[in-house]
Amino acid sequence: MTSEIAVMNQRAVALAADSAVTMGRGTKTIVRNEQRKLFQLADGLPVGVMVFGVADLMGHPWDVLLEHFRKHANPRPLPHVRDYPAKFIAALDRLESFFPRARMDDEYKRLLASVFRFIANLARYLHQAGVCASHDEAMKQAIAMAWQRYQTREDGSPCRDLPCFPAGFAEAVRRDHARATDEMIAYGFSNVSLDEAARQQLRDIAVFCVVKDLFLEDVTGLVTAGYGADETYPVVVTTNVSAVVSGVVKRGEVDVTAIDTEMRSGISLYADCEASYAFLRGMELDLEARIYGTLRSLGANLVEQAVASFTRVDPAERESVRRMLLSQLLPDAIRRFHGTIAEYQQQAYVDPILRVLEIATKQDLAEMARELVALNIFRKKARAGTQTVGGAVDVALISREAGFAWVQRQGG
Repeated sequence: MTSEIAVMNQRAVALAADSAVTMGRGTKTIVRNEQRKLFQLADGLPVGVMVFGVADLMGHPWDVLLEHFRKHANPRPLPHVRDYPAKFIAALDRLESFFPRARMDDEYKRLLASVFRFIANLARYLHQAGVCASHDEAMKQAIAMAWQRYQTREDGSPCRDLPCFPAGFAEAVRRDHARATDEMIAYGFSNVSLDEAARQQLRDIAVFCVVKDLFLEDVTGLVTAGYGADETYPVVVTTNVSAVVSGVVKRGEVDVTAIDTEMRSGISLYADCEASYAFLRGMELDLEARIYGTLRSLGANLVEQAVASFTRVDPAERESVRRMLLSQLLPDAIRRFHGTIAEYQQQAYVDPILRVLEIATKQDLAEMARELVALNIFRKKARAGTQTVGGAVDVALISREAGFAWVQRQGG
C-alpha cells in the first residue's frame, strides 16, 4: 500500500510519499520500506510525479520508465501540467524495447483477469449480503452490473471510449483476442452456470475493459504536480494507467485540481490515507460508509414493517406505497441527511484548515504534507496490523520561482 499527499496554495505545492511496498508470496504478505514513489519529472522542470497502486508496467518499475523518458524524450517546458503526463505516457506507446509484442497476449490476459476478479468479488458480496439467493444468480447479476457500468456513468452520461486508442481499436481487440477471451471465460467461470446472454456480456466486457474510460482493473495512479509554462499557480493532475494492449498504453485522466484566485488552497489524498481523511473530515471513511449503509438498511426495514402493519389496506395499494417509499422518499431522506452532515464537516473541519493553508509559507506546506503521511504511518503502527504504510517519507516542494526542490529524501 501507499500513502501520498499533495498540499498546495498560491505559493507552492508540496508532495509527500511513504516508502513501503507490499508484495504477496503465496498467503504471506511481505513489506519493504525502500520504495521510491516521488520523483522530479526532469531536470529544470518545476514538475513532480508520484506513483501509487501497481508499482510497475509490464514488469518495468516506474522510476525506470521515467528515467528512459528523461534520456530519450528530451522533455521541454510545456504550457500546462496536464501536458506532461500525456507526453510521458505517449512516449511509452509502441515502445517494443520495453513492451515486446510477444508478451502482449499475456498483458491482455492480465488485464482481463483483473476485471474478472472484480466481477467475482462483486458476486460474492451480492450473495453474502442476501441480494441474490444463489451463487449462480449473484454471478449473473454481477456480470450485468459490470456490463452496465461500462455503458453509463453514475450521472447518466455515456461511458465513452478513451481517446488514447485509434479508431477501430475495439474491433481489433475483439478479433485478435477472441480465443483468449473464451479461454479465460471458460476457466474463470467454470464453477457457475451461465446462459449465452451472460457469456456474451463477458465477451463485450473483454473489449470494454480495454477501450472504455472506466478502470475496474488494478491500476497505477500517476500524480503530476507543479507548473506549466502558461500557469501562474500550481496544478495537480491524476492519471490512471493499467496495461499495454497491442502496443498502446491504456490511460485516462481522472482529476485536475488547480489553484487560482478563487480556490486558494487544497489538499489531495491518494491511496491509503484513512487517518488523514479522518483528520480533515472528522470521521474515518470506513465509519462514514458504515453509518450511511446502516441508515439505508434500517430505513428499508422500517418501511417494510410499517407497510406490513396496514393489513386492512388493499394489497396493490400497499405495494404501490411500499415502492414509492423505498425508491423515492427514503433515498431522498438519506441524501438530505448525507448533505447536512457533509455541509457540517466542510464548515467545521475542512474550511478552517483550508483557510490556514491559504496563508501558509512554503515550509508550512512541506511540513503539513509530511505530517499527514506520518499520521497514516502512526495509525498502522498503533493498530498493530501489517505495516503496509511506513518507512522514510520523501517530501518535495515545487514553486514557480525555485522549481522542484527536495525537502526530505531517502538516503539524505
